[in-house]
Amino acid sequence: MINSIINSTLDKKSKAILKETIAVDSLIAVYKSTFNIDVQKYFKSYDNIYLFECQNTKFQFYYPFGVGGDSSFYEQLQSFEWYYMPWKWEHETAKSLMKGGETILEVGCGGLGFIQRMQNEDFNIFGLELNEDCVLSARQKQLKVYNETIQNHVKSHIKFYDVICSFQVLEHISDVRSFIQAQIDCLKEDGKLIVAVPDNDSFIKYTGGGLLNKPPHHMGLWNKTSLIGLAKCFNLNIEKIYYEPLQDYHFKWYVESIINSKIKPYRILNKVFKKFKLRRFLYRYVRMNQKNIKGHTMLVVYTKV
Repeated sequence: MINSIINSTLDKKSKAILKETIAVDSLIAVYKSTFNIDVQKYFKSYDNIYLFECQNTKFQFYYPFGVGGDSSFYEQLQSFEWYYMPWKWEHETAKSLMKGGETILEVGCGGLGFIQRMQNEDFNIFGLELNEDCVLSARQKQLKVYNETIQNHVKSHIKFYDVICSFQVLEHISDVRSFIQAQIDCLKEDGKLIVAVPDNDSFIKYTGGGLLNKPPHHMGLWNKTSLIGLAKCFNLNIEKIYYEPLQDYHFKWYVESIINSKIKPYRILNKVFKKFKLRRFLYRYVRMNQKNIKGHTMLVVYTKV
């Protein structure tokens, strides 16, 4: 029997309460049918996994720990062309914050798009990556990428970097405290920590963020409240929070999420929607207002105190 209250993984002074129970068999089946990936080994002998919420920060995380994917899992996902997009909104936003003389570290440099472009533009940038295929590719491209965790990297890089970035990485981490603390220790005084994660208060909440918002892919769910809470836990200043405008590659996901959550559950409204063929008008309206709609990702710039 699982305890309904456990210690928070983010705020060591807080407890976390049970929010949801998820059957492992269903996750295994859906990963297989959706991506043709067998994830059974990551769940060991567990029948269920559980979603907890930190009472102080509202950060939500999956339990038990140790059910995250390994290098093989991410190599399989990498076969989908949409998985590692070389340059996205969060990359451009982070780049716009750089002056050019900083020493930069990208934690989880994945598809190498950000680090390669930044190096090509003469930024002094390094990367950390655990996916062995990505590390091999990085070395072939003469990129400065280490095959190690940030917790190991910090041992030889105390107060070394001006800026540390992670794009769509933090949500994959179970041990968030040591992960964040190691990055802070790697930063120089007044250094910047730039974090981009899926915003679970955005439109993705209508679908629970989709299958990839669950283990063995994602281990934590972030939003504005929990990212502000992170700053308080680690004595960081928040310089600015940025919200991604709805991107073309999330356009259909957004519209269909609105239809499925706001229209289909209501019989009469859904009947009218279908009868008058309003789907095309909804698509047109969203397209016209796309730049003003919050998209999938939020980016927070922290400053080390």
